[in-house]
Amino acid sequence: MDALLIVLFGLLHVADGVITYLGLTFFDVAEANPVLNYCADVIGLGCAIPLLKAGGMAFIIFMFFDRRRSKSRWITATLASSVIFYSYVVTQNVLLVVA
Repeated sequence: MDALLIVLFGLLHVADGVITYLGLTFFDVAEANPVLNYCADVIGLGCAIPLLKAGGMAFIIFMFFDRRRSKSRWITATLASSVIFYSYVVTQNVLLVVA
């Protein structure tokens, strides 16, 4: 179960990066993440999103390979909560871009 949640979380991160880039580049939407705003100002949006997502993905990959050592209902609940939250974030981003 945890492996599936980790993979879903990773896919949602990728989707968030793609939708965020499209929304900020081609549509009139504002970014709410101050870290991304700062990084985009310093190194540009095309570099900032992949760089920040790479950091997140590195952590997700670490979680995936370390999942057997960390068997806990709390970890599964946290992963499920993260997937639900990020599903909401990606859905809201898609709605902002297509609206």
